[in-house]
Amino acid sequence: MISPDAIINSLKETIILFDKKAKITYVNKSGEELLRKSSKDIIGKKLLQIFHSEKTISPLIKKTINEGRSLRGKSVSLNVGQPINIDFSLSPFFIDDRIDGAILSISENINIAEREDYDYDFDSAVYLLGTIAHEIKNPLGGIKGAAQLLRNIAQDANINEYTDLIIRETDRLNSILRDYLAICKNPTLHPVNIHEALEKALAIMNTAILKAGISVKRIYDPSLPQIQGDEARLLQVFLNIIKNAVESMKKGGGLEITTSPSKESVIDQGKIKRWVLISIKDTGKGIPEKDLKKIFLPFYTKKKTGTGIGLSFSKKAVKDHGGFIKVESLVNRGTVFHLYIPFEYNG
Repeated sequence: MISPDAIINSLKETIILFDKKAKITYVNKSGEELLRKSSKDIIGKKLLQIFHSEKTISPLIKKTINEGRSLRGKSVSLNVGQPINIDFSLSPFFIDDRIDGAILSISENINIAEREDYDYDFDSAVYLLGTIAHEIKNPLGGIKGAAQLLRNIAQDANINEYTDLIIRETDRLNSILRDYLAICKNPTLHPVNIHEALEKALAIMNTAILKAGISVKRIYDPSLPQIQGDEARLLQVFLNIIKNAVESMKKGGGLEITTSPSKESVIDQGKIKRWVLISIKDTGKGIPEKDLKKIFLPFYTKKKTGTGIGLSFSKKAVKDHGGFIKVESLVNRGTVFHLYIPFEYNG
């Protein structure tokens, strides 16, 4: 019979057990590798004695033991001789229905440098996009003005036809540039009810939803507090994602929107920080895995009439609110956009 210890030691995740005084009583093999220490150098110590600068997980260990509740953290930086990025979960450890300590599970994520490079590439692309848009906008206004003057003085009907075409096209390009410039604006924060913003987005898309015969399911958590946000920008984010979802589905598809507090939490300046989680799920054609990392890049689109700016705007807007977006998708099964927008939680 395989022992529990052998099973735990075979896990890729780091598993650490703490007693009631938050001292380590057990660490598995993956934990020894992650911490770069043997179990004899770890057992009997507190986490802060191993990581002197660790301020995220340590305060939560005692909280888990005292309050008997589980806590999670996402994308937390941990220095183990070099910076790594981890997700973690803390759960109370029970013996005879009494809390006897806590269990910490740590999973290592993609290298922090790689994540920063990805965000740097995105931010650089957005900055370049805004600079180009500003440079084009002024001469475009001059072209339109000149075409209007030419139309006013021209007597030839053929010339008027061409000047009208110039004016229409400059108006179209100006509309695209406004979308590009909107990415670069910073949000103006006010109290926002997430559910009201979602309902406004659904109301705007209602005609398209009815025409496609799409069913809409709402699973809203009424206990969610208001957040500090820019309602206009968040409304545009919801519209972009819902519009993409509707366009990806055949007649009779399903759209599901769920809101809840996130399971993840981190310590930020002495407060437990959590996110409002908005999940927008469709039963559409899905996104191939090779395209998932590209969908937020400016200009990237597979739509014949698309500008490739909607999801770039959405990522930037959510990031400007201190949040992030995760995407899950299966070809011919559908896509889920998970939007994490922060609020402070002191419960």
